[in-house]
Formats: sequence, C-alpha cells, structure tokens
Amino acid sequence: MAIAQNFLKFPQALALQLPLPLGRPAWNTSRPTTRQGRAVRAFISRAVKVAAALPFAARLELAGAVKKVIPQWARDFRHRAQALARVVKDRRMCLDFSESRFLT
Repeated sequence: MAIAQNFLKFPQALALQLPLPLGRPAWNTSRPTTRQGRAVRAFISRAVKVAAALPFAARLELAGAVKKVIPQWARDFRHRAQALARVVKDRRMCLDFSESRFLT
C-alpha cells in the first residue's frame, strides 16, 4: 500500500518504471488503430495503386527519378578502404607450409 501511495505522491517515479514501447511505429502495423495511422496507410495504398496503373516505362522513369545520394565523406572512405585493400593484397606473403622444416 505504501508503494501505491508513493506513486500517487510522485507520478514521475511511476513513469520511470513503465516499459517504453520501443519498436515498430504504430502506422507500420497490419491494422493501424489511430486516425493518423489509417490516413498514412490509405495514402501509401493509393500511391501504390497509382504506380501500379502506370505503364512499365513510366514506372521505370518514376523509379529512376529518385536518386540515391551518397555523402562525400562516405565516398572518400570507400575509396580509401579500397586503396588499403589493394596495398594489403599486393604486399601479402605466400607461406608454404608443405615443407618439412616447418613441421619439426
């Protein structure tokens, strides 16, 4: 009983002990329960139906219109990693363990 009275006196203590709903967003469920979730799902389904009704060539143009943007720092990092991989590959040693001097 004392614990319940403590939570009545300090509701933030109860809030700190409640589990947080960390996971998929509510609009991403199979059946959204909020008005906003239903609106988002309806918008997405209308967009999918409109895109499906387009001819194949128009769908290809629509898909090509969205260009994936890669930041410059990521490109630089990739190029430096590839250069390092080339250097390591060129300078690696070939060890032959088939000779008997390594086995004794």
